[in-house]
Amino acid sequence: MKGGEFDTKTAPFSFIDLEMTGLEAHKHEIVEIGLIKVSQPDLEVMESWEVKVRPENLASADEEALQVNGFSEEKWKGAISLKEAMEILAPKVAGTILAGWNIATDYAFLDAAVTKTSIKLDFHKHVFDVHSFAAAKLALEWGASGLNNTAKHLGVEIIGHHSALPDSQACFQIYKKLITGNL
Repeated sequence: MKGGEFDTKTAPFSFIDLEMTGLEAHKHEIVEIGLIKVSQPDLEVMESWEVKVRPENLASADEEALQVNGFSEEKWKGAISLKEAMEILAPKVAGTILAGWNIATDYAFLDAAVTKTSIKLDFHKHVFDVHSFAAAKLALEWGASGLNNTAKHLGVEIIGHHSALPDSQACFQIYKKLITGNL
């Protein structure tokens, strides 16, 4: 995923959160994608989207990761393939700035998904890590600056933590509070 160049002052943000079967992009799989797409400079939500992705190799999954994200065959009954998910995601994020909490991990998994499916994602070449921004802006200790703790600190409620859409919504709300100074 090389990324393009376009005006970052007016390009929408795509706040993304992924749930995976583990933390190693070359080994584990995406099982859920959550997206909050917002306009700039007004930070209005343009789109909210989530999808469950059917894993192809649960044998390589980290059991702890599956417990954290609540994976079960029943909950993922209507899940779609990674290729289908990427076909839907690609036009939604075209011309946007990729943003998220600890975005490097999600980026690695999206990059692996691009390689696996040959479906290009046209994000800006620079990404925005809300975690780093929040930790610096709030002078929080890294250990205490997880998504849940930062959300509580700022009065942002997360209903369904460790699900892709609620976590992407919380990430956006944290960013919005920090950027507007509405702490």
